[in-house]
Amino acid sequence: MEDTMIPEQFSALDEAITRIRNGRLSRRSFLERTLAIGLSSGAAVSLLEACGGNSNSSGGNGAATNLIWISEQDQSGTYQMLVDTFNKTIGQQKGLHVTYQSGPAKTDDLLTQYTNMLRARNASVDVLSIDIIYPAQFAASQWTVAISDTQWPAAERAKFLPGPIKGCTYQNQLWAAPLRTDLGLLYYRKDLLPNPPKTWDELNSLATATAPSKIKYGYVWQGAQYEGLVCDFVEVLYGYNGTILDPNDPSKVTINSPEARQALTRMVSWVGTISPEAVTTYQEDPARQVWQNGNAALMRNWPYAYALSSDPKQSQIVGKFDISAMPYGGSGTVGHSAIGGWNLAINAFSKKADACWEFIHYMLQDDAQKQLAIKGTFTPTLQSIYTDNDVLAKQPLFGKLGPILKNGLPRPVSPKYSDISDILQRYIHQALKKQISVDTALSSLETELKKALAS
Repeated sequence: MEDTMIPEQFSALDEAITRIRNGRLSRRSFLERTLAIGLSSGAAVSLLEACGGNSNSSGGNGAATNLIWISEQDQSGTYQMLVDTFNKTIGQQKGLHVTYQSGPAKTDDLLTQYTNMLRARNASVDVLSIDIIYPAQFAASQWTVAISDTQWPAAERAKFLPGPIKGCTYQNQLWAAPLRTDLGLLYYRKDLLPNPPKTWDELNSLATATAPSKIKYGYVWQGAQYEGLVCDFVEVLYGYNGTILDPNDPSKVTINSPEARQALTRMVSWVGTISPEAVTTYQEDPARQVWQNGNAALMRNWPYAYALSSDPKQSQIVGKFDISAMPYGGSGTVGHSAIGGWNLAINAFSKKADACWEFIHYMLQDDAQKQLAIKGTFTPTLQSIYTDNDVLAKQPLFGKLGPILKNGLPRPVSPKYSDISDILQRYIHQALKKQISVDTALSSLETELKKALAS
């Protein structure tokens, strides 16, 4: 499927699948309907075959249980490849077929889509990819199905990174399977810079020295008003030893501090100097496009950008860049990446929970996790990937990620995270746009966050 589908389109797809299995829809009509709904021609034919429709039949034989999985946006093709492999192997053996949908570019849009669907108790999507910040919220809303110890025994879980497992746990139960983690990285042009910057001061100096004398921009990052801005902000903030909430008492707001003032002042100073004015509209992919077109000396982004920047078909900087840990500043002595990550959850309103688990479990196995690393440069949750010889031979990047992962820190941990994020996005973005001062932004953040936590 090439475009983002809405729940109504998924419902129409379910209806078409049911009708062809019951022999009430011709092959031609099925293909016409699924193409109109939004499937690509290849996905439509694949689904038709899975439903038992072929050139010699007008109906279906009901051979396959069709599951629909919607994920965060994947431009690498890795998820579709894994789905195709599942359908040809385990799917054929067990009568299952997964139809894959890549989600919208903005995580916030995907959350809105899920929220509207699940509040309506809609089962049009069976398997949901959810951001690491949402398993507790979805569980508390009874939107997802708990994964039992019988399905995924402790001995298997122990092979995975503990942080993502914790992120998927709420009230001592696991509510999603940690597919891949994520961490912010500093990308730098090794042909232009002698070494990667260790501090934010060094980053500023190096970016200033290279742009615009050697390259168009010094530093590109994610400055649009969306969830990615929170990740970028906490990385600078944590590097200055600042916090948003007290780590020992998350009911206390600590944002209005000298450390936060240093961090936000630094970010505001980048806009229109080492970073383009338009950086306040950038999400991940606009920053990546500027970077891989050879127009920036430094970039903050996730590991997925490594493979795309190394692809000679689309990148101007193959072999010219490397990655490093996030810098630090002020009294800080180490940089901290924001931990991201995506997890697979079962829609509580789906009637196909056991079939969903078959697919999710497949995505947690060695082969699938290795492909996430090799093809997508996604950072899998299976610990053995980071020392796997096949992975290291094809993606040396993974040998560098281990130490950076160790210093990664989460965004504020709170059941009110959605409210916290909205408030952070709004005031930080206003400061970046110079609509309000840094002091006003921090004072407003303190007031609004206290209200949100008290509500």
